[in-house]
Amino acid sequence: MNRFLFRMTAVILAPLLWWRSRPALVRHALAGRRFTPAPPPQGDRIRVGVVQLEAHLFRSAAEYAQTMYGLTRQAVEAGAQLMVFPEDSGGYLLAGLIPGIDQLIPAPGRISAHIRKVGMSDLLRLLAPAARRIFETTFSSLAAGFGVHLGAGTVCLPDGRGNLLRVGYFFGPDGRTIGTQAQTHLSPREAAWGMSRGEEIRVFETALGRISIPICIDHSYFEPQRIAWLRGAEIMIAPVGDAAEYNFWLHARGLWGRVQESPAYGILACLVGHELGITTGGRSGVYAPLEMTPSGDGIIAQAQDADRPEVVVADLDLAALRRFRREHAPQFNLALYRRYLPAAYEAYRRTEQDGRRVVSPASSKV
Repeated sequence: MNRFLFRMTAVILAPLLWWRSRPALVRHALAGRRFTPAPPPQGDRIRVGVVQLEAHLFRSAAEYAQTMYGLTRQAVEAGAQLMVFPEDSGGYLLAGLIPGIDQLIPAPGRISAHIRKVGMSDLLRLLAPAARRIFETTFSSLAAGFGVHLGAGTVCLPDGRGNLLRVGYFFGPDGRTIGTQAQTHLSPREAAWGMSRGEEIRVFETALGRISIPICIDHSYFEPQRIAWLRGAEIMIAPVGDAAEYNFWLHARGLWGRVQESPAYGILACLVGHELGITTGGRSGVYAPLEMTPSGDGIIAQAQDADRPEVVVADLDLAALRRFRREHAPQFNLALYRRYLPAAYEAYRRTEQDGRRVVSPASSKV
């Protein structure tokens, strides 16, 4: 299917997708379900539930809502007051709403060729309005029903200027949106898809502490977490959907490492499995500075497997974290930073070779 035909098909499919994503479908699917209220926070101690979600195409709003309900209920009944879902929890997993999606991408490993013909950005834009309705209604209803703070993962959405962004949502226990966070860095795959970057790092003040939600590859860069930490973040949520088999070292360069550099609790939620020709893997977990973990490895809790769904539950002690941060206060060399920044970044921006920006010896002398 070429791009023109796809766009013509999109015009025809839009009313069908609207009909299949009506909020009433989600509310009906959740009506009559048992909602056990989450326990209120006890001082500075909170319990988190981390969903390691299986990649699976959802064919209806009801199926989606019921699945997310079951996972949330499992964690809340284990005492969770904060829920965290992975990247793409509201993105391409809802592509099952599109008739014929299996024919568009017929076999594992063939996604690249087929997406080049159609354009992943076109596919995501077609899906975005329907995905947003189902995503927002489902997680808002679950947050309010269970009375939990809920990091819902991400969904790909166009902004007011038409730029396509991966956006993370954070809901409060009343079901209202506390805030959103757009992904601020792109992987090579996302750049090829024509996606855009967010330009703001947000920290949300909540009854459970100060929480930030940099997304996926944002955690492979030092800056987003340090900015969030300097703005007071105590819990850093990482919704992840790495398009690769699980690799310990790839994960270690992300949130685990950032937590050691900028002392905070880290919550990693992974998408795992095989769908639409993409393999994703990861071990969801809860991290802390090395000195705050009994085994000294920086891991409070972690999923047993890297390719199966699971719900991980762990306890956080914010009083202990604040004490640790006072006792291990960083000794910043601000004069050094002023000498090199932001000029070093500007030199990097100006230097480009073979389509890639690099720092040459000459340009790095700032």
